[in-house]
Amino acid sequence: MPEPTATTIVTDDATTTAVPTADVVVTATLKPGQLPADACPEPTMTMEDFLAKAKEKCIGDSIAAIYKDAQARLPYQTRFFHVASDYYSWPYSHRARVMGCPSTFHLCKTLTFENTKFKQDESKPIDEDRYWTVIVQYEGAVNITKLEKAVREKTGASRKATHMRIAPAEKSFELTGFKEGGVCPVGMRTDLPILVSKELADLSPKIFYLGAGHLDWKIAVPFDGFVENWSTRVVDFS
Repeated sequence: MPEPTATTIVTDDATTTAVPTADVVVTATLKPGQLPADACPEPTMTMEDFLAKAKEKCIGDSIAAIYKDAQARLPYQTRFFHVASDYYSWPYSHRARVMGCPSTFHLCKTLTFENTKFKQDESKPIDEDRYWTVIVQYEGAVNITKLEKAVREKTGASRKATHMRIAPAEKSFELTGFKEGGVCPVGMRTDLPILVSKELADLSPKIFYLGAGHLDWKIAVPFDGFVENWSTRVVDFS
């Protein structure tokens, strides 16, 4: 059986890699025009120290939740990125290049949707058929008609009982533990059902990039491993 690859953390000015045997964070400074894969790493700190440093900046709890969930389900197969605070002002091409992303089509976002016509079972605090996590490419779009069809097929709800809309930010935070811009399907507070655009299945390589608990943090996840290890359905809703 091949050795697992290391979990890597990439910042806007450096690349850090967690080595499986010692859980060591390794940093490599990037030169202008250099991609993360080109850099030569040097050990700097343990992963425990790294997470403690992140917590000092009041973002550690969400990052730690994502990291622990990723390591539990996909040990040493995810990659974390710390980006500049003006990341969302950049064009997609620049965002992709900074993270060494294969293409802009690999850049994705996580949305929390609500079926506003769903009749809540009062005996349950949260009914999983009401709220959904949806993953779509930034270069793509969510076709509500197709999304509602996918939800009906999964739940057996009627057309009249299905009306999908993006959930309020406050409700999304309550369910996921992440604020807008950092919503991530990994490490969520609530185990919501996840719908992934089938466009992601055609990516090459099959890896996608998402927000990771904070505006300045991103995570890269292997598509097949994600689908196998999370409550996920691949759906045509674009």
